[in-house]
Amino acid sequence: MLRDIEFASEDRINTTQQIFIEEKISVNTLGIEPVRITSATFRERIPSLNSSTSHYLFKRLHRNRWLNGRSYLMYNPRRRIEWQAFLFPSAIDDSTTEEIFNDLKKHKDQIIELLNTIYADHEISYERSYEALKWLKDVYDQSKSRTDATN
Repeated sequence: MLRDIEFASEDRINTTQQIFIEEKISVNTLGIEPVRITSATFRERIPSLNSSTSHYLFKRLHRNRWLNGRSYLMYNPRRRIEWQAFLFPSAIDDSTTEEIFNDLKKHKDQIIELLNTIYADHEISYERSYEALKWLKDVYDQSKSRTDATN
């Protein structure tokens, strides 16, 4: 994750890769970049979320100055939590309808995890899972071919 300066910082990744290379262990790096947020992003990533709720989340992040000019999250949602108050109101108010309020309650945990992924400071992400699984399969196939060739 490009924004991760702790667990998966570039220095830590490079050091770990070097150890793997020295030990002749296959290694690959797949960068995970922040996701640009649109009014449809939450609906696209959480299909059971209503479109109006996705639009609401985008508008609230924008209005509360959590998005930069290119619509990327400016703050790490794990480090600053004030977003929870403006995204998840405790009661139906002027900014929400009953439908949006109930949808937010129903999907709260998914929205929180998605914000972490969108910011790109998350140790595990589905963003590049296809490439990761393909790489693992290729490593397995190569290993199996070498084993078959020696038998």
